[in-house]
Amino acid sequence: MRQRNVRILLVVVDLFAAVSAIVGAVGLLVGYMNIPLSVLGGTAFADFTVPALLLGIIVGGSALAAALVALFRLHGIQALVSAAAGCIMLGWMTVEVAMVGLVIWVQAAYFVVGLVMIGLAGLLELAESHQAAGVSGRHHAAA
Repeated sequence: MRQRNVRILLVVVDLFAAVSAIVGAVGLLVGYMNIPLSVLGGTAFADFTVPALLLGIIVGGSALAAALVALFRLHGIQALVSAAAGCIMLGWMTVEVAMVGLVIWVQAAYFVVGLVMIGLAGLLELAESHQAAGVSGRHHAAA
């Protein structure tokens, strides 16, 4: 897969993760999602305020930052930022399932989204390193 295609796909997946986390956070804050507070039984949370803020700011914010870094091609860090955002997504889903259990299929789907973010970040890093090696190899051969 070419570097451009990987970058486009990574931006799309990162934006999907960002938008869905931020929308989910807003839904939890305003009560749109209508999840009973009993789901939080046995956790440290009395309501969804703190989890919603963490979801929107940490998970959504990191995915948005990753999408913007990849979109604006900040070389050297775009794969790292996207992989970090994917790890944050995996961490969020792991903690959520550990605290409230595997309640709906969407939890597993977002775990996969985190894995895809990490995988695409790795592919982008690989494509960039191959391109850099090819460019430097041609430069030395021409000299």
